Amino acid sequence: MDLRKIFEPGGRMSELMPDYECRPQQIEVALAIQRALENKTHCLAEAGTGVGKSIAYLVPMALHSLTGKKVIVSSFTLHLQAQIVNKDIPIVQSVLPRPFTVALMKGRSNYLCLNSLDIETPNFLLIGDPLFERIRQWSRETNTGDVAELGFTFPNWGDICSDQDMCRRLECRYFNECFYYKARKAASEADIVVVNHSLFFSDLAIRMADPNGGVLPGYHCVVFDEAHHIEDTATKAFGIEFSNWRIHSLLSKVRRTRGIGVNPERLQAIEDLNKGLFDIFANYEKQEFFLEDVYSGRRRSDIENAVHMLCTLLDGLNSELAEQNTEGRPELAERLSGLRRICARSSEDLFGAFFGDYEDYVRWVEKARNGKFVTCILRCSPLEVGGLLSEHLWRRVETAVLTSATLATSGQFRYVKARLGISDCVETIQDSPFDFQKQCLLYVPQHLDYPSDNPAYADVVANEMEQIVRASGGRAFLLFTSYRMMNAVYERLSERLPYVLLKQGDKPNEQLVQEFRDHKGACLFGVHSFWEGVDIPGEALSCVVIDKLPFSVPENP
Repeated sequence: MDLRKIFEPGGRMSELMPDYECRPQQIEVALAIQRALENKTHCLAEAGTGVGKSIAYLVPMALHSLTGKKVIVSSFTLHLQAQIVNKDIPIVQSVLPRPFTVALMKGRSNYLCLNSLDIETPNFLLIGDPLFERIRQWSRETNTGDVAELGFTFPNWGDICSDQDMCRRLECRYFNECFYYKARKAASEADIVVVNHSLFFSDLAIRMADPNGGVLPGYHCVVFDEAHHIEDTATKAFGIEFSNWRIHSLLSKVRRTRGIGVNPERLQAIEDLNKGLFDIFANYEKQEFFLEDVYSGRRRSDIENAVHMLCTLLDGLNSELAEQNTEGRPELAERLSGLRRICARSSEDLFGAFFGDYEDYVRWVEKARNGKFVTCILRCSPLEVGGLLSEHLWRRVETAVLTSATLATSGQFRYVKARLGISDCVETIQDSPFDFQKQCLLYVPQHLDYPSDNPAYADVVANEMEQIVRASGGRAFLLFTSYRMMNAVYERLSERLPYVLLKQGDKPNEQLVQEFRDHKGACLFGVHSFWEGVDIPGEALSCVVIDKLPFSVPENP
């Protein structure tokens, strides 16, 4: 099919969409992808803001899916996933001569587990959680079990979401109603499956170890939107990660399990060792650092001894759970089996993260503060993923499309191809159709002090943002590089601005975006998820303010 008949003036797009504007750059991206599909090769496409990348790749990919080829579309954020499914794909459906089927697939923890909900109900009723009854009501109404449907944030979602280790699979009385397995079934039957990078590369890591494994259906072609993130995502997926929260979650599950007798001293010892070990990282002066940076003098032996002791205690807990009397209590037996799997996996990953003999891997620690709790994540990941991607992805799919507004370096794809292990492919670079000299105003204040953690700096940022937002009449995204600064500025402006103010974390991201669209003049305070992949057409979003550029810190490993 001639794609120009869809995109050019007088074509299907302009016939069905009154506001459609033909963009030559969009046509060029679509044609490049079509060439890659025809030649069963890959495509790198850089397209600036306003080109319409999603429609440009969806049209040729949807046409290709109608020939019996399974297509995966992967985005970096859950928000862009939803935008592709709810906004872009209906447009493509309307302009193609035949319908195609689509499924949305998210990571397992996004889905409610009805069995876990049953098990945890007595605990939540006992503590009188005011949000829990809303969860129970929603569980009876939802068709997807997707946490994104909630109109609020439930802090204990981790206790009731689908979990690989706790899942009873075919033995579960809710298996036929299971939201997670229904999503997998829908994905297996769809022409196009929309996923996110984290799920895609986690699935690929499973397939690398077991060709018959994985959670996604087999596929012929894949599109990576926001492809500048895939190296980092793959690096994390192909390695091991272990956080202090992981042990905390395990102990919480064990302590909430009714009808067992576990040595409380063992649980306390695990908790104390976990805290002592990760406190070393939490108290280190840097936010990100190599594991070797922390080792000095006796500290190495102290850390390594603590790891060995913690692994031994986890193995002991595993054995103790195996000895529990579960006669006549099959559901308890299944729960204990799940807890034992968590114990075994935790011990294995903890040991591997510290001592695993992996060639050309690097170990480092990341820290993030959530209120008073500091989450420390130890990562053990490959230094380079290009070779792994070449062997296990690029050589095994017919066509992979990588697209982003920032993919090339100095007008060339040489660097990204080397990093990702891609050889010959179709290449196209398309500029933005916007005339930024005439359509955009850039304001960089020169009078502000250097960014700092001093509360007085938050006052300065709030005052500056207030003036900007008043000048724009709201209609603004206020973007931050940390939750701490976002919350501090929000607190200062919430009583001073006459607009609807929305803040990331108060509600699911998709709901925040919809409310932003619905309220003329609204302001949305956000971090990470709102820096890219959000499409607000027209004048509803006319101003973007950022507190500082989100460069990686110099000590980032």
